[in-house]
Amino acid sequence: MRPRERSNGRLSMIAFFDTSIHIPVLSGALTVDAALREVGRCPVRLSPVVARELLRGVAGPNRRQVETLVRQLVPLEPPSWRRCWYDTGRLLPQIFPDHETVGLARLQNDCLLALTARYTGALFLTADPHFATIRRHVPFPFRLLPP
Repeated sequence: MRPRERSNGRLSMIAFFDTSIHIPVLSGALTVDAALREVGRCPVRLSPVVARELLRGVAGPNRRQVETLVRQLVPLEPPSWRRCWYDTGRLLPQIFPDHETVGLARLQNDCLLALTARYTGALFLTADPHFATIRRHVPFPFRLLPP
């Protein structure tokens, strides 16, 4: 089941972007219009996981831009964060057996994002190709932005 919302009297699918999409949009390397075309111009929400990554990684004059983005986008949360965390704990060693050396926090966040897409049905747009690896273990709606 995909989340839907009314837009001009019609129902439309919801999407959310990975940090790998937000950073180029915020820096001007990718236009908002190009990102929206990739998801069929459906309404875009913000995962709290991505919000945390953006807020953690920004400083200086760009901080205000990120704070505005976080305030303006409606959050997208799975029905159960507890289930997502438990599933992440189970899946992480299966998908990435070397997760401790690769970077636990990053891969953990990526599993949480994939599970958010799975449990909400929202389309997840990313530029990070390793989400295809996650998808082989956990089916979820996603689109990989072409290089």
